[in-house]
Amino acid sequence: MNYLNTRSRKNLLKYFNPKKYVNFLRQYPRLQNLSKINNKITRSILIKYYFSLVRKNKNLKNFFVDQSPHISKINFNIQDLYSGDDKIFNSLASNGIVILEEVLTSEERSKILNYFIEIEQNKITSTWINDKIIDASSVKYKENNKVKISYMQKELEYLPSLLNINNLITKRIFGKSVKTFAEFFLHNCLEKENLNIYEDTKFHIDRYLPCLKIIYTPNEIDISGGHFGFIKKTHKLNNEFMNSLVMNSKSFDVEEDQLNDELRNNIVSSTCPKNSLIITFTNGLHKRNIFQTKSIRKTIFFQFTNNFNFFSLLNHKKYN
Repeated sequence: MNYLNTRSRKNLLKYFNPKKYVNFLRQYPRLQNLSKINNKITRSILIKYYFSLVRKNKNLKNFFVDQSPHISKINFNIQDLYSGDDKIFNSLASNGIVILEEVLTSEERSKILNYFIEIEQNKITSTWINDKIIDASSVKYKENNKVKISYMQKELEYLPSLLNINNLITKRIFGKSVKTFAEFFLHNCLEKENLNIYEDTKFHIDRYLPCLKIIYTPNEIDISGGHFGFIKKTHKLNNEFMNSLVMNSKSFDVEEDQLNDELRNNIVSSTCPKNSLIITFTNGLHKRNIFQTKSIRKTIFFQFTNNFNFFSLLNHKKYN
């Protein structure tokens, strides 16, 4: 006898679809999922389990767990990366952020600026992953129209120097090179912003596990142009303040008056000369500072949680 009608069978198959759970497990652990766990014991067990996986990757352990000597310098030249000198990565392990200057040749920088002109003028002539310009501000900022964000994606084969730089950096941090694509963001500030009107202008974290973000800035970003902000040392998994935030919070952002003196003293305002690269760990507290004048900010983001995921943490021997 057929106890289940066709509709019921389809619902069961949908519920027990193995692909659904494989895709869930493949994702790098997300804050949205952690926030749904209200039981602190369960949340603590889950976090400790993930932390134990991080410790098994010797590269991640160096950057996110081990105690690092104090290094105050965070600004370097791109040649320091190519020379194989450890000072960039020692500073990154200590602080959670470094800035590289004079990253590309003038010809390569001009090529990137031309890509941004395509977006700015809405005249797409080169090859993109998707030829449609996405209005990211309508998703991110809803009905507030002080800042308009235009967004497009490009394969890194069209940015060979940045591809090489990404490979060098990811190999040192993860243990092997991790692929990604270039995310072009054009922020057009139409009106001076007020403090803390958006989530991303408050100090927040992207993940509660190691999270690398690389940002290329073809133009100068000064104190009034929506520069990147970071609190040094908050990327360490054993940071007491961060552990409390991850264990007890549902929103994972921090108001300015919640910061203690140590955190305040470690705030970095990452103003950048033109042709710079920010390398940072966004499981640490960071934000976009507000635009203080009408201006345009052009940045390229490189993110890695699609290709370095939960299975990557499990397969730590492959990266050691």
